[in-house]
Amino acid sequence: MSWFSQLMAWLSGANRSRQPERSSPAAAGKKAGPSKGYAPRSSNSETQPQQSLQNLLDMCPKGPVSTPAYSIKQPLPMQKEAIERLAAHINSIPPMPEIWHEIQAILQQPGASASDLGQCIVRDPVLTAHILTVCNSAAYASPGQSEITNIPLAIARLGLHETSSVIFQSLAPDLSNNTNRHQIRYIWFHSQAIAALARLLAEPARSVDRSTASLNGMLHDIGKLVILHTEPDERLQQLSTLIKAGHDSLAAEHAALGYTHLDAGVMLALHWHLPRQVRELITHHHHPDQLPLADTPDPQANMINHLAHLVLQQRSGLSGDGIWQPHQRQWLPENTRYLADTLQIPVNSPVFFQQLDDAIERLKRSFPDLFPPPQP
Repeated sequence: MSWFSQLMAWLSGANRSRQPERSSPAAAGKKAGPSKGYAPRSSNSETQPQQSLQNLLDMCPKGPVSTPAYSIKQPLPMQKEAIERLAAHINSIPPMPEIWHEIQAILQQPGASASDLGQCIVRDPVLTAHILTVCNSAAYASPGQSEITNIPLAIARLGLHETSSVIFQSLAPDLSNNTNRHQIRYIWFHSQAIAALARLLAEPARSVDRSTASLNGMLHDIGKLVILHTEPDERLQQLSTLIKAGHDSLAAEHAALGYTHLDAGVMLALHWHLPRQVRELITHHHHPDQLPLADTPDPQANMINHLAHLVLQQRSGLSGDGIWQPHQRQWLPENTRYLADTLQIPVNSPVFFQQLDDAIERLKRSFPDLFPPPQP
């Protein structure tokens, strides 16, 4: 029986017996030390040459140079014990609230407006209060601006993308505990950054919906959250050691855990009833790192997600002890023409590149624990 058949068999039984109650997360994760600081880059430096997405891709690791250690075309089956362990822990994670699904349905509609979204949000007082708090915080309100108490105006200030991110933070079940919270912060920064970059990259593409690209970016790595929620310290330490030693991250996950974050992500996506295109992106988001475009499912959505990873990898300046931090994505040079010809991304535009860079710098300010400002 294939791993997918095993998974579907588990789901059939779990859906009949699942009790939607919250249990305490298992203690997991290696306690992280402080991150190194970063110095914000000047966006108008006269001493630096103008940069572009093409320049960045030229600097990325080129691949594949050899047969991958973990074949994404023929993934290894999940171990029976791993399926049972995952099932038990995912069953303890509360489902996403129905209002989240209603909000995502609104965001997927062409021409979705702040008013449409606001009418849904105001039905949830806690969510309303959280959005107003974020909107009026120093991150979004300039000094002297009056406080906003109206949800449509708050959404207009934040923008639909930022509002969607705030909503997900508010409604997603908490998978952290005292020992893995810092590791989760790494993943949460990564997910928000990929979502923001993917949305920008999808704008010139036109054939890829911006809201879908953003949602894919936000949720593509939820399997890593499941790993932190499920696994004990010793397994996480073994996984971290393998990745830091240079092993492929998927191969390291399967060796240490008996499954990968792709497997765990699909299981949680089914548990949360996430849209089909999100489940497919979770399954295939590593494909552009290894395969020619002809062998990549949904190549446009996957390529935008992959590009976002490469931009973040080269420009974030993130350092520290995140478990997956040492993993480096590769670029297949034969895919370069696809960006301009099919996706119509302005790969040689310094202005477009600056927009991508600015999105990363803005997000860093929301994560002072990962990017503390340099000491004077």
